[in-house]
Amino acid sequence: MGVEGGQQPSVARIVPLQSERAAGTLGPETVNCASRRFRKDGALIVEDIVDTSLVADARRVFLEAYSRYRDGCERRDVLVTGVRRLLIPLDLQPPFNDPQFFANPYLLPIMEAALDGGFVLGALGIVCSLPAAPAQDRHADGGWLFPRSGIDRLLPTSAITVSIPLLELNDVHGTTALWLGSHLDATGVSEQEGIEPVVPEGSCMLWDYRLIHGGTPNRSAVPRPLLYAVYCRPWFLDHQRIPIFMKNEFWSSLSEQHKLLLARVAGSDRPNG
Repeated sequence: MGVEGGQQPSVARIVPLQSERAAGTLGPETVNCASRRFRKDGALIVEDIVDTSLVADARRVFLEAYSRYRDGCERRDVLVTGVRRLLIPLDLQPPFNDPQFFANPYLLPIMEAALDGGFVLGALGIVCSLPAAPAQDRHADGGWLFPRSGIDRLLPTSAITVSIPLLELNDVHGTTALWLGSHLDATGVSEQEGIEPVVPEGSCMLWDYRLIHGGTPNRSAVPRPLLYAVYCRPWFLDHQRIPIFMKNEFWSSLSEQHKLLLARVAGSDRPNG
């Protein structure tokens, strides 16, 4: 099996088998097991699926090309997600236009299983926790679809957040605390401690859009950039998300599969970009 997890409450970790690495994707048994854990817990970690050299390059490019966002000042083109926490729009230019980031072959089978085969990329950006950022308020990325009926806890997910750390998530740089199972029942979350997993570079963490979570403090002296993507059913739309920017020539170079995935950002050249 390609899934790890202990007896104590923890986020299930998907570790691709050697045969799956040779095939370049997860096998049906691993996907089925991962789907069951994701449905139950609302979160997963998938280990070692992005080249660490690509992650290091993306971190360098972010720190250089997006340095204007790291001064802590408010800007019109970012979404403030907490004290000293920003969601920054991202251009799909090298190295961020590498499919390992937006269409990872190890992640797509999990998305297909959870979202019933039809999904698009609804958001892509960098969540940057600046040095001295305090703990973020507990929250869900999206609320209930039918809050008065109570039916949401019976429904499958409509959207999934995927976070790919460009710097290891740990107790120094900060990580994302998760309240497992809160996507189905948030009762008692205020009295419970969240799980604070370590996520190394090259791995990723994903959670149901309804899951209660919150960033932990950045105790380091450096920014902690986190590549943030949302995969969702085609009808789902979060009006608070910032747009994805893409050059038309990049769109022309995409495969048909990737064009379907990126259908919402076709022809979205950034002005003067």
